[in-house]
Amino acid sequence: MCTATTYVPCCRLNFQQIRSSIILEAGKVNDYEVVYPQKIYPLPKSRIQRREQKVNYEDTLKYEFKVNGEPVVLHLERNKGLFSKDYTETHYSPDGREITTSPPIEDHCYYHGHIQNEADSTAVISACNGLKGHFKHQGETYLIEPLKLSDSEAHAVYKSENVEKEDESPKICGVTQTTWKSDEPIKMTSQLNLTTEQDRYLQAQKYIEFFIAVDNRMYRKYKSDLTAIRTRIYEIANIINTMLRPLRIHVALIGTEIWSDRDRINVQPAANVTLDLFARWRESDLLSRRRNDNAQLLTDIDLNGLTLGLGYVGTICHSKHSAAIVQDHTKETRLMASTMAHEMGHNLGINHDTNTCNCAAEKCIMSPTISDVPLYDFSSCSLEQCKTFLTSKLPECILDKPSKTDVDAPAVCGNYFVEVGEECDCGSPEVIFF
Repeated sequence: MCTATTYVPCCRLNFQQIRSSIILEAGKVNDYEVVYPQKIYPLPKSRIQRREQKVNYEDTLKYEFKVNGEPVVLHLERNKGLFSKDYTETHYSPDGREITTSPPIEDHCYYHGHIQNEADSTAVISACNGLKGHFKHQGETYLIEPLKLSDSEAHAVYKSENVEKEDESPKICGVTQTTWKSDEPIKMTSQLNLTTEQDRYLQAQKYIEFFIAVDNRMYRKYKSDLTAIRTRIYEIANIINTMLRPLRIHVALIGTEIWSDRDRINVQPAANVTLDLFARWRESDLLSRRRNDNAQLLTDIDLNGLTLGLGYVGTICHSKHSAAIVQDHTKETRLMASTMAHEMGHNLGINHDTNTCNCAAEKCIMSPTISDVPLYDFSSCSLEQCKTFLTSKLPECILDKPSKTDVDAPAVCGNYFVEVGEECDCGSPEVIFF
């Protein structure tokens, strides 16, 4: 059962508003606010025994700050399912020696959450060094990140629309509608006569153990900084995790590999060729070392034409073809997450949206053109196509629940993992499943 906790703010709020432009991590921002998030600590309860284990990041956090001059309270819960328990990281020494480690990821700093008293609010935040990420407040998306000022508590808060676009030219996904077709036209799931097995499969929570590889160009792009690349991957994966929830799919990182000495395949601008080579490498090399349900290659090569990504359609759990490639086309982690979720959607049997497909936003994740605005929602068409694919193919690998990180912590409602004291955990109440 989820119980409420009483909180007390640690100190008063400070606030200052600035109307000039600034260069932030997302790019040039033309209008932003300076805020000073104040952590709200829970009141100690004398009858509750404190955990002896020392942690750097609590399982739940609360912060108060101002947006447009009005105070808001940000509730955060650690995404305890972000990593599989046996998550590994691989890179290579200059002489080509493989270096694989199992980092201590139990005490990580990546959270999901919402604004207090707002039913439609969501938040995806990194609390590693200040607060960095985005949140939805009163129907609008805001970004927050620490400011590199002498005042270490200062953060910038700004609307997504106030970030200058890096490139106005339209970009596309390289998948065509003829890449994969089901045996018959897509039907509404309600029109299908599902067997007991199909219905049971459809209702089951599903898990994708996700592997991300990074090519040598991208490694050099980030000045050979392994920590910076991994941090980027964690932030992207934390966002993807929320995007796949309406499909009743939880995405957990099973491993990363950075080609720090040289590429393991001949990465080239022809997206279809690079995808085929990467899929072959996954089947012949990677799977023998590191199991995974799905893998993507992030590359800094400029793919031919307007293409930013390419993935096989309807291939999840396939030993070779459960794969995709994505160009590292933007500094914005939310845009990268949208593109990667798009290609993963193809692996799950989803084709591009047409004009008859709708979601809460103007454009949806499976739009054939890559937007300069992050896309968070799968369309009605995407939900139906995914359901039809899953019930026809019944891919087994995504029914295997990854070992969650063993954290000696109170159970958290809404994180999809059944913990001590819980009989079930179906995720956040605002998520609409199949």
